[in-house]
Amino acid sequence: MTTRPLARSLAPLPEESLRGLLLRLACRLDRSPARIAFLCRLSRHQHRLPAEYLITLPAESTAALEAAASLRRGGADALTLSAMAASYPPLATMRLGGSRNMASARRTWAFNLSSRYCPNCLAGNGSTIQNTYGGPWKLRWHIPVSFACTAHSRLLEHGCPQCGGHPNRPSNTERQGLITQRTIGGLHPAQCRHLLASGPVGVSARTPLCAARLDQTACAAEQPGRDLVMMLALQRRIEQHLMPTKPSLATSDNNSNPEQHFFSDLITAAQLVRLSWPDSARFAPSSTVADLIARHIATWTALRENRSTGRRVRDAWAAPQSPAECGALLLAAVTLLGDRGQDGPALRERIQPLASAAFTRNEANTGAAFRRMDVSPDLSRALAQRSLGFNRAGGHHHARQHVPSRHCHFGIEHIPALASETWIGAHFGDLTSLWAPGDVWKPRHLRRVVSLKLVEMAGGGTWPQCAVILGIPWVTAQRSLTVLNRSLLPGGLWPLLDTAVETVAKELDAAALRVDFAARRRTLSTWQIPVEDLAALTVGLGRLADAESSLTRAAATALVWARVTQGDHLHSPSVEALREAQRSTQSLVSAIGQLQTPSNRKGTRLRFLQRINEHADGLAHALDEGRLI
Repeated sequence: MTTRPLARSLAPLPEESLRGLLLRLACRLDRSPARIAFLCRLSRHQHRLPAEYLITLPAESTAALEAAASLRRGGADALTLSAMAASYPPLATMRLGGSRNMASARRTWAFNLSSRYCPNCLAGNGSTIQNTYGGPWKLRWHIPVSFACTAHSRLLEHGCPQCGGHPNRPSNTERQGLITQRTIGGLHPAQCRHLLASGPVGVSARTPLCAARLDQTACAAEQPGRDLVMMLALQRRIEQHLMPTKPSLATSDNNSNPEQHFFSDLITAAQLVRLSWPDSARFAPSSTVADLIARHIATWTALRENRSTGRRVRDAWAAPQSPAECGALLLAAVTLLGDRGQDGPALRERIQPLASAAFTRNEANTGAAFRRMDVSPDLSRALAQRSLGFNRAGGHHHARQHVPSRHCHFGIEHIPALASETWIGAHFGDLTSLWAPGDVWKPRHLRRVVSLKLVEMAGGGTWPQCAVILGIPWVTAQRSLTVLNRSLLPGGLWPLLDTAVETVAKELDAAALRVDFAARRRTLSTWQIPVEDLAALTVGLGRLADAESSLTRAAATALVWARVTQGDHLHSPSVEALREAQRSTQSLVSAIGQLQTPSNRKGTRLRFLQRINEHADGLAHALDEGRLI
């Protein structure tokens, strides 16, 4: 069907929404918004105007609207929020279809169907056309983080000054749509369309409408107070991200461009401030801002406490309705986030007490809700619940658990299963000096835990996930953590471990050359020492029993593997193969133990072990240089 142009159309105003244009067209043509929508081929069943048209228009509706309203190509899409989806992530993740998504939109701060407004903007700019039909209902007012008008240095309004109704919030007598009371005509675009009393919809002459002018509360510009100045500055910053003049440079390194997570971090921090109140009150930049947040929290808490047993609060995660309260909450969130380019530990020190309070006081799934938020790596690290320096292992794993706990120049591939004894001697003396001189096991557990923590720093994850990366059995990793836990926690010594590991990490960051231990482990996963190499190692060692036996070969293979990969010989492929075949490892482990036991390191056994180590060092150099074995 060919769409006929309207008899008299209007050019869209800058930033005008589809709803605003339809209201102005209805006023000019003296028709109801429902009739205008029908003429523009936007109506559906029962002349409904779907709410999702605020976000985007179907292709057929786009073409029909442009033809009917004499819009330029692309003009219809400019009336929707689709252009902001690229810069405002909550919009981009919206799934359309069905009224339930409107509740989802509020919960995720994607958009508000009920628009906030600036009376000064609605009053127009003094031009003839705007004096007659008013100024634009702006698209940005539907975005929850829009709370102020920077052009007129004032906060937005959110309710009718006469009836208290919210623009485009439907009454209980109609379904949620793009325009409330859409079948009633004869109203100015800036008039309130709310019913003063319940009654049948569509009887415009007899329906008691509020009809108050929302543009009559326009005020002259005054010198804004300190709090309003801060809110306006934040609003300008938000608008720079919401409607950027030029696209931001894409980067594969999220740490180098934290601004791409501006909105996600801002909304997450605002939720954290709200859920942890009053612990978060210290981040309110003034007492007035704190009072506004407290007022919102009181209303919000009452809503949650008065809910029916077993029922969820519909808008528990939604943005505050009041622009002043919303601006105050976002100001506190910005203060909490601080300098987005700062070092991560400072951010974590601010975030963690609030996260602990929020997760403790609220529903059990609060922590999981935060993990699902697509925030920057810095904020993700700061939010992560940790135990003994690792992301806390839980029943619900999420990709956010794999965010590294620091920005590292080294990778997980550069970490051995057992941290080198050189590192332990150089940086962990404060800990090892507390243990008995003959204790060989605690230092070994320490080496294992240090490696686990380095993997978590570079690759993220829980300690069991870090153990898998290093090829350490879960039980072994747990045992090492338990031993150090019992040794360090009672005396409050665990921070010494964290500090020393950070020193090792900095040393790895600065290293010009790093060993790829992961490549070594992969290459030697099926390797066995060649028979001729074993024969060369045993030349002249006549007293070494069973020098050419399969047991001796397996023991030598395990020892070479352990030295090359800096791993534990008990987890070498030779030993693991016996375990997988459900065969006893006792003989092999005993043979290795006889070579490694300090009291046995003499004579023939000592020379054999020295040759094995020399062979392993040569093999390591060959692997690092890419030469074939």
